[in-house]
Formats: sequence, structure tokens, C-alpha cells
Amino acid sequence: MKAYSDLKPETRAILAAIQAVPYGEVRSYKDIAWASGLPGGARQVSRVLHGMSSAYELPWWRIIGADGSVHLPEPGRSEQVRLLREEGHDISDTGKLRHKML
Repeated sequence: MKAYSDLKPETRAILAAIQAVPYGEVRSYKDIAWASGLPGGARQVSRVLHGMSSAYELPWWRIIGADGSVHLPEPGRSEQVRLLREEGHDISDTGKLRHKML
């Protein structure tokens, strides 16, 4: 794992935006990209989540698709649904939020 100081500024911005999502709230990959100063960078957000969630203790489950759906395959989908429910979200078994995103 690279030291935080060795990461590209864009990657550090993505990490900070993900870490800033409060308990009980969700953001889309697109929201995180915009907050990081990277419009159109949703795929980059996905790559950071995939490769750095454990190392940087990211609240990965709070990041969902812009359509309000979990975009992970199983078994990650069930885990994300479980964690979102623990934070008070009304979400279907298939991973679709039943309320509006903030």
C-alpha cells in the first residue's frame, strides 16, 4: 500500500470525499467525483473504492449508483444492503433505495 502522501492529489480528494459521507447518508459515485473536483470521474471513484476501502477504512457501503441502487455483485451486494439497513435506510433486497438520496 502506498503511503497517503505518495498518492496522487485526485486520489486523496476521492478518499476525503468518501470519508466525509456521514453515518446514515449515501452518495453516488458521481457525487463523490464532483466533490473531488473530477466531473466525469465516477469510474475513478469506483476504482479507489475497490482498491483502497480496507486500507483506508472507507465507508464503501455509503456509495451507490446515481439511480439509487447498489451496483455490486454478490456477495458484496447483500453485505452493502445489510450495512445500509443498519444505518436506517429503507432498501430492497435487490439493493434499491426506497427513499430519495440527499
